[in-house]
This record gives sequence, C-alpha cells and structure tokens, in this order.
Amino acid sequence: MRLPFIAIVSFLLTASTALADIRADVRELFTRDMTRLDFARVKIEVDRMIDPSIDVDAQLAQIDQMIATIRTMLPPNATSWDKVETIRRYIYQAGIWNDGRAFSYDHDDPYGLDVRNKLLSDYIQDRRGNCITMPFLFIILGQRLGLDVTPAMAPLHVFVKFTDDQGATHNLETTSGAGRARDQHYRDLLPITDAAVSNGVFLTSLDAEQSVAVIAAVIVEELIAEGRYHDAMAVADMLIEHYPMFAYIMVKKATASYHLLRTEFHEKYPTAQDVPEDQRPYLAYLHRVNQGAFDRAESLGWRPLKR
Repeated sequence: MRLPFIAIVSFLLTASTALADIRADVRELFTRDMTRLDFARVKIEVDRMIDPSIDVDAQLAQIDQMIATIRTMLPPNATSWDKVETIRRYIYQAGIWNDGRAFSYDHDDPYGLDVRNKLLSDYIQDRRGNCITMPFLFIILGQRLGLDVTPAMAPLHVFVKFTDDQGATHNLETTSGAGRARDQHYRDLLPITDAAVSNGVFLTSLDAEQSVAVIAAVIVEELIAEGRYHDAMAVADMLIEHYPMFAYIMVKKATASYHLLRTEFHEKYPTAQDVPEDQRPYLAYLHRVNQGAFDRAESLGWRPLKR
C-alpha cells in the first residue's frame, strides 16, 4: 500500500524553484499592513511577477504624475463626487490632461483573455482596457485622492463600489465611463444567483485582503497560459485561503486540474484501464480536485457564464 501513497507525494512535492519563488512572492502580498493597502503598489508588483521588465518605481511615479494632473483639474474644496467627476474626465475625455488620448474599452479582448492585456502598464500605454485594468486604475486614482473606493465582483467582471461624503454607496461601471449602475443591472446581464449574493461571492464590496487576492488572480491565469498547472493550483489555494468565497479562482483551479488530466492521462491513455497502476492514485487525486473545486464554487451560487 506504500506505492500509491509515494506516487501521490512525489507528484505533489515535485516543485520547481520557480514555484517556490512565486509562492513566496504571492505570500508576501498578504503580509503587508492591510489597513494601509496601496492598490497601486500591489497591482504593479503583481504585474511584475508576470513581466519582470516592469519598473515598479517608474510606474508608481507615472501614477503620481497622473494624480498631480488630476489635482490641477479639481475645483476648490472638492467633494467626493467632484473627485469622481474629475477622474472620469481625466480618463474618458480626450484633452491636454491625457495628451488627447482618452482611455476606452478594448472590444478586441474585453475579457482580457490575453493575460498581458490585464497589466496596468499595458492599459496606460495603449489606453485600451478591460474589466480588470479599468476598475483598478480608477480605484488607484481614487484612493490617492482620498476617495472610499473598493472593488466588487460580478461573473468575469470587476466594478467599483464608491461611498460618497454622505455615506451612500454607489456602483461605478468603469468599462462604461464610470457611470452609476444598480445591482440589478448586473443581475439582468449576468448569471448572479441569490445564493451568490448572500454568500458574498458577487456584488459585495471587497476588503483589502480579498482585493489583493483578486489582483493576484492574474498570476493564476498566467501560470495556466504557460502550462504550469501545478503552480497554478498551488497559487489558487493561497488566494482561496485569503478569500474563501473566491469562486472564480476555484474554477481556475478546476481548470488547471483538468489540463493536467488532459496532458497526463487523456492524451496518453485511451481508457482509464490503460493507466499504469502506479499512476492511478494521481489520476484519482486530479479527479477529486477538479470535481471538488467546481462543487465548492457551485455551492456558493456560482454559475458558468456563456460568452
């Protein structure tokens, strides 16, 4: 009975230096003071894990320059709504403040299927964003102007929760000019169940720790794109540890396990009976991971979105 156990352990514990490094990098994201979380730094540091050529300090300086410009556009004694309107103008209206290049939605890759399109540097450079870069740039700018802004989730989508000076909270849809949107707007368009809302999966303001997990989701996506499926599962587990209701990443973990089933078994063996005896515990493990991740997401109210 020792051989199956050893087989599982050998597969689970064979980790490359790259895996150890990415685990350490992701773990470090959650060690910082969450009461003083700098969304800009977290987002740029995560992006650098995907593209090591990114200069974190240079990008932070670029954000600071954007803020300096926005401050010159603010009216005296600006209210929270004044700041929102000024950020909207800076981002979505072409003018001298953005060199005549307004930011807009990338209709060629709206979901950011090309992981590189989810990098903040890409959005700032080509001014074409998606449902990750657009809300997080708005949040980054808003945070630096002292606004109460946080991310919130919908299926394959992130939007902004903004609380004004009177304590009222509003949804801002940054893929559409950061206009206000009701919760029902998202429920009309997307598969959002009552269970998903009551369980805090969708339409709920995220705290700092959950927000970091959402920002870091792009790492799991990149690892899957690179074919590093074990690494993707390991990082997914770390994110779920800090955001237990993160159904999207549960599904990504299931996706990574499926790719392992495909590459390690389906493409090698015509039937399950053809799988070598010493490989069957690993096969069973991957089946459990795949089914378990989907089951957990569905139990929280997640449902697949048909694109």
